[in-house]
Amino acid sequence: MTAVTVTETVPQRGKTEDASALYESPSAHIIEETEYVRKIRTTLEKIRNQIFRDEVRHSSTNDKLDAKRCGNFQNGSDSAMDSSCGSLDLLMERIKGKDLQLLEMNKENEVLKIKLEASREAGAAALRNVAQRLLENYQTQSEEVRKKHEDSRNSLQVDKLEKEQKLKQHVENLDQMAEKLEEKHNQITELENLIQRMEKEKRTLLEKKLSLENKLLHLKSSATNAKSKSFFFPLISSCQDLQKEISLLQEQISHLQFVIHSQHQNLRSVIQEIEALKNNLKEQDKRIEDLQEKVNILEAQAFSCSPRLAVFPQRPAAHRKLSKASWFTRLTIPSTLTFLLLSSNRRKKSS
Repeated sequence: MTAVTVTETVPQRGKTEDASALYESPSAHIIEETEYVRKIRTTLEKIRNQIFRDEVRHSSTNDKLDAKRCGNFQNGSDSAMDSSCGSLDLLMERIKGKDLQLLEMNKENEVLKIKLEASREAGAAALRNVAQRLLENYQTQSEEVRKKHEDSRNSLQVDKLEKEQKLKQHVENLDQMAEKLEEKHNQITELENLIQRMEKEKRTLLEKKLSLENKLLHLKSSATNAKSKSFFFPLISSCQDLQKEISLLQEQISHLQFVIHSQHQNLRSVIQEIEALKNNLKEQDKRIEDLQEKVNILEAQAFSCSPRLAVFPQRPAAHRKLSKASWFTRLTIPSTLTFLLLSSNRRKKSS
């Protein structure tokens, strides 16, 4: 009877492989389990075929020997029959043992299949867990970034509103100063007209005084040359009346000169106020330009922070106020008024 020899080697799954498997990915583990099961099945199939061929060959050889012995030795001994029966029993025992081994291997294969399915399910669950963690991390980071951008946008909007409120207040102040400057300009015009009228009246009074003085000189000359008293006394009376009238004119001229001087002082104070207002207007213009630039910068930052942020419109009214104020800052004193001021200063120095 021939012995069964199996040369197929099954890879051992030792401690080293188990230790390294802890560091492998789920997909590599699944591939390894599948390859192991495939090799086990192939090995079992080869063993089964080898056992079947050996048993068939051994049975055929024994049958031929038994037939030959029966033909040659019809009166064979009982010991030979007992030996054949013993060999057959031994062969059956070996077949039963191989069947039991095959059954155990099939059970092991079923266990390995269950483990393989469990490994696949564990790998899929691990992938799902990783994907879920990645999604949660992405959602958390996205929410943090969105909240940060929202806070930044709100802060920019608050700062922008404050700057716009300041800009509006400066524009209102600028409008008020422009109105005051316009009032001062009208006041200067009125003072200029008043001074011109008073100067004209003064010249009229001076001409009248000069005429009366000439007349008085003529009457005095006539009184000196008068030979009779009937002509002398009326001339003296006329001279006295003329002197009174001249004195009254002189008082009017002096009072008018005092009023003109006071109006010149008022005019100078108004001019100084206008200059102060012009300087203040320039400062307000500068502040408004700076605030407008800051508002534009804040609008650009808010728009870049969130594309959905509504861009606030520009304020063209502020530019209109600026143009009005710029017109007043270019206001000049009339040349006639300058001439009157210089004339007043000359008279003051001469007196």
